[in-house]
Amino acid sequence: MGRGNLSRYVVAGTVLSAWALFWPGPGLFAGQDTQAALPAASFLAADASALKRSIRRRPYPEGIRVSYSWSDSRGVSRVFDISVPAAAVGESERTFGFSCDELREFLKNAEAGIRDDMGLSASDIARKVAAGSGSAWCRVAEHPADDFKFVLRIEGSGQAGRAAEIDRIIAASKKAWESSRKKVGARLQREMKGFLGSRGMIWTSHGIAADYKKLVRRNRTELAPLAEEFKRACGPDKKRLLEAILSFVQGIPYRPLPPSEDGKYTAGMAVPLRVLVDDAGDCDSKAVLFASLWTALSGHRTILIMVREHMLVGVAAPFASRTTLEIDGIPYMLLEVNCGGSLAPGEISTYSSDAIARGDLKYRIVS
Repeated sequence: MGRGNLSRYVVAGTVLSAWALFWPGPGLFAGQDTQAALPAASFLAADASALKRSIRRRPYPEGIRVSYSWSDSRGVSRVFDISVPAAAVGESERTFGFSCDELREFLKNAEAGIRDDMGLSASDIARKVAAGSGSAWCRVAEHPADDFKFVLRIEGSGQAGRAAEIDRIIAASKKAWESSRKKVGARLQREMKGFLGSRGMIWTSHGIAADYKKLVRRNRTELAPLAEEFKRACGPDKKRLLEAILSFVQGIPYRPLPPSEDGKYTAGMAVPLRVLVDDAGDCDSKAVLFASLWTALSGHRTILIMVREHMLVGVAAPFASRTTLEIDGIPYMLLEVNCGGSLAPGEISTYSSDAIARGDLKYRIVS
């Protein structure tokens, strides 16, 4: 029995991507900052009756038809009818955000591929260690089902001293695996950024967040029928167009969203088509809806401005008036898309004004 052969299955070490396998892990997902005073509920909750607004939704075989009736900031009555195909809503949501299982599977496969390319797989590392030990009686094979394990095939496993040598080879392999983490990590981060980009997300210093610029550009096409309604109603007058789009978005009731729901992470944002179908959205969801519509019909630079627990929009239009914010020499007229009522372009809430005055803001250029 002392001269028998033995196969030993060994875990090389922890998967590097294990840091991303906790749902939601601290530091991984960018949540809202809960410090400082929050906007009052009355500021966030839109009052449809005060805006003289009504909505009617009717199902049809391919989706839903929505009729909107409201008055803009000039008191002009607007009536729009649009059809939203269910397939379009589904596709828009499918390509935005990700589930825990999707992220886990992507990261494990990505790390396995990177390690194979770099010659740093579990079996590659163990082979180098075994070869360096001069132990010809110990051979390394790939694990049949797990890229992060290897198999030691040992001849004469019961011979004196071989158990200690086996333990040394395993320990050295695990140490070499840990040493490889930095090399693999840099490439894995690049791979992860690509995955996030394909899902409308971006990696920030605070974790994973919605890529607002990409979402605005992606949703212009999906919102083309509604954009055409605004173009038809307002003609070439960009100031009137801005007022109409702003009043339309302001009228959509506020509804907060959790960062993840039903196992899917969306950074607490709904895609524009979902906002239209549900007739509800939070600050950033409504801001992306506004920016997608506005930039589909205008070439004026647009930014999304983030203050604590709130978002507003800035438009670099030649007719900018009232409250503006200058960034890199460009004045942006500020717009409240979620203010619980009707504010004209250039009018903002005290909450937003105070935050901006303190310099407590960040912004993203989306066009």
